[in-house]
Amino acid sequence: MNFLYFCSLYIKIYRFINMKQFIIISILVLAFIVDSNAQTVQNVNALNFKELIAKGDYILVDVRTPDEFSRGHIQGSTAINVADPGFPSKVNLLQKDKTILIYCLTGSRSSYAANYLIQNGFKKVYNLQNGLMDWSQQGFALEQSSKTFASASTTYTEQSFNQLLKDNKLVLVDFHAVWCAPCKAMNPVIDKVSTNFKGKAQVVKIDVEANKTITTAWQVQSVPGFVIFKEGKKVWSHNGTISYDDLVLAITKFI
Repeated sequence: MNFLYFCSLYIKIYRFINMKQFIIISILVLAFIVDSNAQTVQNVNALNFKELIAKGDYILVDVRTPDEFSRGHIQGSTAINVADPGFPSKVNLLQKDKTILIYCLTGSRSSYAANYLIQNGFKKVYNLQNGLMDWSQQGFALEQSSKTFASASTTYTEQSFNQLLKDNKLVLVDFHAVWCAPCKAMNPVIDKVSTNFKGKAQVVKIDVEANKTITTAWQVQSVPGFVIFKEGKKVWSHNGTISYDDLVLAITKFI
């Protein structure tokens, strides 16, 4: 039912109701329109979930425990345990304009998490309705990984980070998280930039959870996130993954 339909309906019923009734009906209709346009979680089966993955341009989120994740997960998944007290802060670092594909073992935990995402501004959220139970029954592959999510990144104080910016004319900072799959996908790009711009730009990797003072000070709102500093001043930033060529173009502008 669209806007023109409601207009024609108003004209027909206006003759048979008083102004008070008309106002009440208008409020109810408006509430219906707002509710019908509200973002909702899309529950899909394993076949449709796999098709969404094949389309690309998404963030795949596994909300199970680290032990469950290590025993088998869908390739390319970001691990954020919904039972972790830090779950809200972690998921809110993800890009809200990206398609989110979310799953757990049976679909119950991911359903809760998916609704949380919708309530917090994420636009497109797809939940694997019957979880990995359905995925495995379809014969789709899972990959295993280490249980370790420890960060090897340097921990900075505000003073040491400012000193880093002072000591280097041009600095590219890679803000990331160890549980973030898109961040891991960017590692080869960042390593290549670090090698090719040695002596021209300092490349620094900062784990947002191990460096909350720095991420708060520079208002880092998503991972991966990239910031270029020149002579201590922020001159460029980008949220989300970026190609090597585009990152090189950004750095070259400030050399």
